[in-house]
Amino acid sequence: MQPTPSPSAGRGDAVLQPAYFTSVLYVQPLRDDISTLTEDFRTQFAQRDATTLPFSVFRQLWVLKGWKWLHFKVFDDRARQTFLLVTLRLFLERIGNDDPLSRVVGVFGAYTFYYTQPCVAGPPLGRINHIPLPIDRFAQLTRLSDELISEELEPLREPVLFVTRTMIQDQIFYLLPSSESGAENPRALPREVLVADPAAMEIEPRKRGRPSKREKAKRAQAALAELDRLLDSPSAETTIPEDSLWSYSRDKSELMAVLEGSGDMEGVRQANAIILERMREAQAASVEVGGEYVGVGRVERAVGDGNVVGVFGLLEGAGREG
Repeated sequence: MQPTPSPSAGRGDAVLQPAYFTSVLYVQPLRDDISTLTEDFRTQFAQRDATTLPFSVFRQLWVLKGWKWLHFKVFDDRARQTFLLVTLRLFLERIGNDDPLSRVVGVFGAYTFYYTQPCVAGPPLGRINHIPLPIDRFAQLTRLSDELISEELEPLREPVLFVTRTMIQDQIFYLLPSSESGAENPRALPREVLVADPAAMEIEPRKRGRPSKREKAKRAQAALAELDRLLDSPSAETTIPEDSLWSYSRDKSELMAVLEGSGDMEGVRQANAIILERMREAQAASVEVGGEYVGVGRVERAVGDGNVVGVFGLLEGAGREG
């Protein structure tokens, strides 16, 4: 099972690590591809001519779907050994399926992939001589041809028997304890599973001290992008809140009627003074930060016109110039 000794990739070359082939990035897509190959074989096998051999149908699909190029996915010896073992394992795991055609495709795929390993190449590619296989799955493999007893599956018995007998006679299997003991390496596939980390997407916390020029430029660029997004996004049309205006006018009229009827307008004067003072404070704070605050002048005029209503008359035009 040892690959042919050879140097690793040269300096600067991108090389797939062995962990890639045991991760979900490789295992799950390959399982999906094997499932697709199974369905294609199911269709072609049902539509085949009576004189066409079942394994010939599989070989045609193998070539047509590009499986013959799978051996050239990786050349680095260390990663290639993991790639070969995982690929064969994913084919042979189909032996445990309930679907007979899925088991047949698993055996045909493992047989074809193993016996088409390039043996003459320059530079030579690493290859494996034995396939680790749990003993219970090996027993299922030896019984497969006897289980193809239905009329539709009977044509598959002879090619399945030939394939399994060839692999057993060539002693390509390295038998492991039962699959329940987890003797395979890795114990389960995929071994590496990607989990989304929302914390990695959070904005980096601000560092202490003065920001560098790079950080300032980065923040400015982010602010500009956000501004462009806001400008480009469609804005909803704003309408006058008629209901709120009507409710305000009604409540104000009721309040003024009560106050004028009692003759006590001191509360209105105090409210005007408080509102004006707070607006002046807001104006001063706005000027300190370089902003602009408008509207204070009109409130001052409304309060200083001698009108007792003051700011409560702004809707009726109180405080306007001229």
